Amino acid sequence: MADLKQAILMNKKDNVAMVLSQIRNGERVKVVCNKEAVTEVTALEDIEIYHKIAVRTIPVGNIVYKYGEIIGRSVCSIGVGQRVHIDNIESVMVGNESKSV
Repeated sequence: MADLKQAILMNKKDNVAMVLSQIRNGERVKVVCNKEAVTEVTALEDIEIYHKIAVRTIPVGNIVYKYGEIIGRSVCSIGVGQRVHIDNIESVMVGNESKSV
């Protein structure tokens, strides 16, 4: 059996991780945080290297976290294993700063 692909979870608060190689629909991805495996997910679509994959369900309108920071809000429900990108999240304003994807 081939090795699992990997993704990095930057902060345990995050609901997305960054994939470390090209991921194909149906491939299993091991999610690692601080060199420790925290979960495994199955990709629901192809995901380009260094793009984001959802590691938890993100209901429509919910905040998306990466690096422990808000990077956007979901514009549709995002399932575990889906790619997270500008087509399913939008920028949000926090104070006077604009947070974007």
